[in-house]
Amino acid sequence: MSVLPPLHKPLTQDAATSFTLSSEYYLSQEIFELEKQQIFYRTWQYVAHQSSLPNPGDYITLKICDENIFVIRSADNQLRAFYNVCRHRAHELLQGCGNVRKLIVCPYHAWSYDNTGQLQVARMGEHRPGFDRAEFGLQEIRLEILCGCIFINLDDQCESLDSIAAGLEADVREHVPYLDDIQLCGSNMLGETHIKADWKVVVDNFVECYHCRPAHKAFASIIDMDSYQVDVYDYWSRQYGPDIRIENTAYPVNPDVGMQYSVFWYLWPNTTFNVLPGSNEFAVFTVQPIDRSSCNFGGDSFADDGEIYQPRADYVADILAPEDIHLCESVQRGLGSNSYDQGTFMIDPDHPGESEYALHHFHRLVQQALAID
Repeated sequence: MSVLPPLHKPLTQDAATSFTLSSEYYLSQEIFELEKQQIFYRTWQYVAHQSSLPNPGDYITLKICDENIFVIRSADNQLRAFYNVCRHRAHELLQGCGNVRKLIVCPYHAWSYDNTGQLQVARMGEHRPGFDRAEFGLQEIRLEILCGCIFINLDDQCESLDSIAAGLEADVREHVPYLDDIQLCGSNMLGETHIKADWKVVVDNFVECYHCRPAHKAFASIIDMDSYQVDVYDYWSRQYGPDIRIENTAYPVNPDVGMQYSVFWYLWPNTTFNVLPGSNEFAVFTVQPIDRSSCNFGGDSFADDGEIYQPRADYVADILAPEDIHLCESVQRGLGSNSYDQGTFMIDPDHPGESEYALHHFHRLVQQALAID
């Protein structure tokens, strides 16, 4: 099989006449391996909010596909990211999250690094001719901040996050005036959820609300779909529900408290920012691929008072998320059918918010990244 099977029907610039990626792009292990190299190791990936690492020595570890990484606040108060790999024999250096007050010590042979990544101790190094500790510092990774959130990119030659996400922070701040006041909530709406579906199936589902009326009846009862809006930019898109119903079947909303609309942002390739009505909260979730047919969906929830609004959290965890998981897993099973190859994008100029413009946008970004004909 060719690593990049041709699309039998065209995926073109015009969403109204274009066709989706073919099912093979959701099923092939070879394509998934290519996605690691061409997408996940070359794009900006969410780590955590910068407030999660307030003190020198605070660190957090993460995994991007097969790469282990840690982010640390160094003694000069700068946030830095490194591959979580000792330069001696490649043992992992840190686990989970915590604080390294002095040196990062490899548990294998005790090579030790300061929190700027410089090698400080290499036992017996003085006996190796020409050994220079400066040549064996940890390999640093590009790091930038967007909306107070830490992002990293494994590609040293990548475009800046500010360039890729041009206009996104200003748009978030316009809709989330309390952004600088958010605190990490002690509990999370979702935690980390395992989904038996390719990561692109989950993104497909997130970026369109064509399915919201039939598949999310409670969501469509609180968010007025008739005024729903979708806007697409170079590497991000936004879904905006300006009108809500206080009387609904999802969860109680006080008209005098918190946000009175919904906004969902998507940032290529796998980050989402989310605001639901009812209180001043802000959630950042990512879709992290595991293999060609499974991924994890999770992230962090914030509020201006650090307290999650429990009725809304219960609705998301007990109703909305299970509905989406069921949809995505059903789609993944269906993609394996011999009866299916490509779908269409449904567009209605009279209902642009429910049209699949952002889904088409996502498929075109995948097409561009993988150089699909």
